[in-house]
Amino acid sequence: MGHELDPLFTPRSVAVYGASATDPGKLGNTLLANVTTDVDSVVCVHPSAATVDGTPAVPSLDRTVDLALVSVPARAAEWAVRDAVAGGAKIVIVLSSGFGEAGPGGQALQDRLVTVARAHGARLVGPNCMGVVSHLGEGRWFNGSYFWSVPRHPGPLSFISQSGAFGGMFLSEVRRRGIGFARFVSLGNSPDVDVTEALGWLAADPRTTVIGVFTEGLRDGRAFVEAARGITAVKPVVVLKGGRGTAGARAAAGHTGALAGSARAYRAGFDRAGVTAVEESAEFFDALTALASGTSTRQGGRIAVLTVSGGPGVLAADAAERCGLSLPPLSADRLAAIRKVAPAFAAIANPVDLTPQCPPSGFAPAVAEVYADDGVDGVVVVNCGLDVPEFGAAVAEAYAATGKATTAFLLDVPRVRESVERAGIPCFDSPEAAVRGFAAKVVR
Repeated sequence: MGHELDPLFTPRSVAVYGASATDPGKLGNTLLANVTTDVDSVVCVHPSAATVDGTPAVPSLDRTVDLALVSVPARAAEWAVRDAVAGGAKIVIVLSSGFGEAGPGGQALQDRLVTVARAHGARLVGPNCMGVVSHLGEGRWFNGSYFWSVPRHPGPLSFISQSGAFGGMFLSEVRRRGIGFARFVSLGNSPDVDVTEALGWLAADPRTTVIGVFTEGLRDGRAFVEAARGITAVKPVVVLKGGRGTAGARAAAGHTGALAGSARAYRAGFDRAGVTAVEESAEFFDALTALASGTSTRQGGRIAVLTVSGGPGVLAADAAERCGLSLPPLSADRLAAIRKVAPAFAAIANPVDLTPQCPPSGFAPAVAEVYADDGVDGVVVVNCGLDVPEFGAAVAEAYAATGKATTAFLLDVPRVRESVERAGIPCFDSPEAAVRGFAAKVVR
């Protein structure tokens, strides 16, 4: 038996409200163009046109569809939702704004949308959102959103966002970082389908193994904690909560109508739920990068910083301490083996700085010893400017042989980076980011 939200993420038939027959620049036309790319059954609801941009149009929905996308002014949204659910739409996404976030009048209108949908056994997503993007398999994607260009690189990451604009940041970051993703949904004001329910669907989704959440406020924090507790043991969940400060909370109320609540209460709830709670967007995307790249297995927090670049290696060590990671010294046997191939002046206790003077033939045995140490759960690799292929090959080989979690900061070393990325090791923009990414993988 299917889930109520199946039509949201895997629709087979779609109706679009709000595309113009005369003005192709309308957001509704962007929505229609996106939908018709990979969905076979699409109909446009338009008061007078027989077709819109080549898609058949009807004045009122006359067929059952999985999903209706509504992009009309707020004043027309109630009619559109009523028409969609009366015609048989199972889920309606209202992308338009001007509802609960706009004051009492908009809130009353938003409440009516929910009432109309529920009266027909349908579900409402939004309003005030950007829609949904979903990988359907076999090279097919469903883009039921306003985003006219989305990366089509399938992968294990899925993302729930109350904010549509932050969803745009997500799509931009996964493209820039080369991360594959499976599902994206923008929930907006969320008076019906909310973060917790979307999280539950993704928990059972075989395409999703890592989940990111951006929220400005949860309607039922207790329900979220209970749902997340059952998910985080199997799939890591990373949460960025907006509206923690006074000004941010005020902005959240005006943006999605969210009541931001106590930052301390949210932190306690996230701890109970076992989610990885982060403080800022860079940290959020670093965590998702680490979890969605290579192995997503959670492990301990004893790391080795492996470097040929002393200063950045020190910064990585400092960041590790701030993140609650430890840098234990390598065993005497491992250190003795590394001493045989590294320069005599190399500082290798941990961080393990092999220095640029290490002979290329020494990288493979030295790196293998670092990875083989039983006191090390994983490795953060730092290399600035020493583009010696043997170094990258050694890291890739040791990573493949041991499976130990690894993140990297690599600057101006294209040949090293090629080997490391080919091995499935995520690379970051700074030594601190590489450490933060690793920390997201650690069981607390």
